Amino acid sequence: MKLVLLPGMDGTGVLFRPLVDALPPELEPIVVAYPTDEPLSYDELLPLVRRSLPADGDFIVLGESFSGPLALTIAAGHPPGLAGVVLAGSFVANPIRFLPAWAAVLSRPWLFRLVPTTLRRWNSLGIRESRELRALFAEAQAPVRPAVWALRGREILAVDARSALKGCLVPVLYLAGRRDRIVRAHNLELIRRLLPDVQVVALDAPHLLLQTAPSAAAAAISAFATGVRSCTIGVTDPPLPRIPPRPGQVT
Repeated sequence: MKLVLLPGMDGTGVLFRPLVDALPPELEPIVVAYPTDEPLSYDELLPLVRRSLPADGDFIVLGESFSGPLALTIAAGHPPGLAGVVLAGSFVANPIRFLPAWAAVLSRPWLFRLVPTTLRRWNSLGIRESRELRALFAEAQAPVRPAVWALRGREILAVDARSALKGCLVPVLYLAGRRDRIVRAHNLELIRRLLPDVQVVALDAPHLLLQTAPSAAAAAISAFATGVRSCTIGVTDPPLPRIPPRPGQVT
């Protein structure tokens, strides 16, 4: 089964390396990357994501943080072969409770030039990150233009993917970081209210849980894939409904 990986706010896909290294052989990763020099909205990124979906076979779409709404929008369109959705530290509406939607006007390039990379790294990885993760985080951040960060920040504050979540017909797994300081617990609570049968795995990790707890995350994704694979085995198209005969028609 293929695993389509939609990246977080940096959009580079670089930060998926620890997870990819931890995945079992039966899960084939497809890492999607977004442009780092062209500000694109969720709607403008959607065709790029659709083009990245496998042409055949079953697959799971994983949306990390920023990309959760994209993964759910894809799922709501019921693409052939989609077996499940994984949300990693993600959300369906403005994830920052104390910032109203109008605050999106403050997400401008100058803001991302001013915010120290160290502060962003601590919020994302925690203060116990390894030297390797610090280097990986810096590599993912470096090529992204401030204008791209700014637009993605505005998109996050204005997003509403609640209808997409309710329109998702495949199983959904939510991976939560117990020490997540960015996407806090109320985001999962909202998802649970809208989709009570969402599967939840909580990891002892900060926001970037796929990077700080890759083995545990890979194990949870693998178990989820096994479950959805068993559900798709032997599934055929439903029989056509029988049309009752017209009066006098011989059957």
